[in-house]
Amino acid sequence: MKKVLIITPDIEGPVRNGGIGTAFTALATALASKSIEVDILYTSGDYSESSESFSEWSNLYSTFGVRLLQLYLKLEFNIDAPYFRKKSYALFNWLIQNQDYDTVIACEWQADLYYSLLSKSNGTNFENIKFIVNTHGSTLWADEGNYHLPDDQNHLELYYMEKSVVEMADEVVSPSQYLLDWMQEKGWQLPENSKVILNCAPFNGFKPQKNKVSNSGADVSGIELVFFGRLETRKGLDIFLKSINKLNENDIEKLTGITFIGKDVNLCGTNSSTLIKSSTRKINTVIKIINGLDRTSSNAYLKKENVLVVIPSLVENSPYTVYECLINDIDFISSNVGGIPELIPKETHVDILFSPNPVELHGKIHSRLNNLSCKPGLISEQDTITASWKNSVEAKSTTRFIKIDSSQQPLVSVCLVHHDRHHLLQQAIASLKTQSYKNVEVILVDDGSSALESKQYLDLIENDFLLRNWKIIKSSNNYLGAARNLAARHASGDFLLFMDDDNVAKPFEIETFVIAALNSGADILTTPSDLIFGEEFPSPFRKMTNCWLPLGPDLNIAGFNNCFGDANAMVKKSVFDIVGGFTEDYGLGHEDWEFFLKASLAGYKLQVVPESLFWYRVANTGMLLTGNKKKNNYRSLRPFLAQRVNYNYGTSLIPSYLEKIHTLEEENQRLKNVNGMGSLSNQINTISSKVDLLISQQREGWAHDRFTILSEQLDHLTSQQREGWAHDRFEVLFNKLNSTEQNNSGAFSKIIRKLKNLLK
Repeated sequence: MKKVLIITPDIEGPVRNGGIGTAFTALATALASKSIEVDILYTSGDYSESSESFSEWSNLYSTFGVRLLQLYLKLEFNIDAPYFRKKSYALFNWLIQNQDYDTVIACEWQADLYYSLLSKSNGTNFENIKFIVNTHGSTLWADEGNYHLPDDQNHLELYYMEKSVVEMADEVVSPSQYLLDWMQEKGWQLPENSKVILNCAPFNGFKPQKNKVSNSGADVSGIELVFFGRLETRKGLDIFLKSINKLNENDIEKLTGITFIGKDVNLCGTNSSTLIKSSTRKINTVIKIINGLDRTSSNAYLKKENVLVVIPSLVENSPYTVYECLINDIDFISSNVGGIPELIPKETHVDILFSPNPVELHGKIHSRLNNLSCKPGLISEQDTITASWKNSVEAKSTTRFIKIDSSQQPLVSVCLVHHDRHHLLQQAIASLKTQSYKNVEVILVDDGSSALESKQYLDLIENDFLLRNWKIIKSSNNYLGAARNLAARHASGDFLLFMDDDNVAKPFEIETFVIAALNSGADILTTPSDLIFGEEFPSPFRKMTNCWLPLGPDLNIAGFNNCFGDANAMVKKSVFDIVGGFTEDYGLGHEDWEFFLKASLAGYKLQVVPESLFWYRVANTGMLLTGNKKKNNYRSLRPFLAQRVNYNYGTSLIPSYLEKIHTLEEENQRLKNVNGMGSLSNQINTISSKVDLLISQQREGWAHDRFTILSEQLDHLTSQQREGWAHDRFEVLFNKLNSTEQNNSGAFSKIIRKLKNLLK
């Protein structure tokens, strides 16, 4: 029996009515009905919109032949990385321990598979697992539709990670050709095996919510007009409100009412229900707003007689709102955007579809009120959809990893640099002597050590180096970039592995790098850093406690964040020579960051090996701690400035702004530590006074810029609410604030009231 794992941050039950959750619940139950063993791994931690516990949902899924699992995001070690990197790495570690699946299916949204697919593309794990990415719309795609700018680095990284999981997948399946075309227009390199398979029909095994909406007493002699979708701009709420205000008296007389079914969101400081009530007050018919229904209950409502559903979305892929109207013979009209036309037989497009603007929508409503019935059904049969999915998951992975053998053993030159740390250098050399890969030479450059002990140690190991055909090169003190370049000039290998004297190589580091190079074709390979502290000499069996996790060559963040990895990396010698090696600025750091950036901008392939291959020593002193941070940042930005474009100097503002923000955060934390929790009352009173002052300045026009900054921050928060990103969590926060105001008096309550006044 085939065993399939579906990985998803959205699933029916814990999440009330997400499109991805609907699709994956439908797929899981459909495959299970075909005698395929199916597990679902939910990757959103403890997040739930349900009153039922996760174990209750897990038990319910098991009755339909599906095992529902939960990914715990807390690992045994700490990861220094933004949230979505951490989550993807937690999944990678989970999959390492659970490799008994034939096929793994995941969506591109949130890029859960990022590090797992990197590992497969490197030839280091998952040779026998077939990875299918079932596209449902990336963060970039959604942001374009919402006119939404990225909020932070974590958000920006998703653009890169989601693109990468699509490009690294063994197979890409999209419910629409539209979305595949969109990705190709963005320059995404889709796998050769990319195709369209419609989503499976929604699973109807879950019971609808009870007593949520009463349909008793409904007038079946007229038509109920129903807006179906999240109550937001992207789903067409604005154009729907404008169109219904254009209905004439004859159209209104045909209606029993107008109903809005969908999640309530915040629109520019006003929740959508309030906006609807305000916009429909002059329409002479019953207006109902129904929030909080799950998918099953919503569709039960729509199946009433004499209902015309309106789906006026501005951006869509292959929405279940349309899908379910088609399979349930519900009369509806829809905008003609995205993949919607692909779901509907062409001969009925003229009766159902309209361009998303108020004029065309008004005309289509008017037309269908006079000719209600149009039930074309879905363009494809369910048996055909399920069979297509079954064929995809049962097809074996065709990937075959390249193995190291007598014909695949390139020489690796370890470029080891040292300066007056002979006691740590001993550990580095010992770790190189125990490498599982043997076709290695070591070029040790002593960068002007002056301590007697260092000189004595170098003399002591000289004979051992000669016996191994390794080299010791002594030079004056020229700093790291120059020392590494000197080592590279004396190297004979096909690959260079750079190593500092305080690093310790894990026993399989070079072997893993070579395997990754052979399988990925990468020019540069980096790895996460397993952190050690002080002068510890780690055991080969030591468990990781702290990890610095690089992302990869995301040039959108490379100007202000080292997304590439540490200098302990393997590089093709030919590429190193063409790029020009490291720059040799004396006394500055970031030479590795600068080199990686230069190589990536030149078009060379840099890739991360997800498994940590060396121990990075964190000390109280060191070049990056004692060096000039601003000059280091300039050095890592310099490759961008060398590009012949007209806008590159604007990029240089980014690290400056980030440094200012960091300074302000440190000062804020310092003040908190000075004041302490005991003076909380004084802090609140001080803030209240400052708010008073700021308001008075604004009245006189003195603080316009500062209010603009505050306004932009509030806009950011409300935009998340407006676009539905944080609706449920925003509601919880809002309720807590209301409760806090009711239960508190004095300065704290005063501040809350002031903020509310500012938002009006």
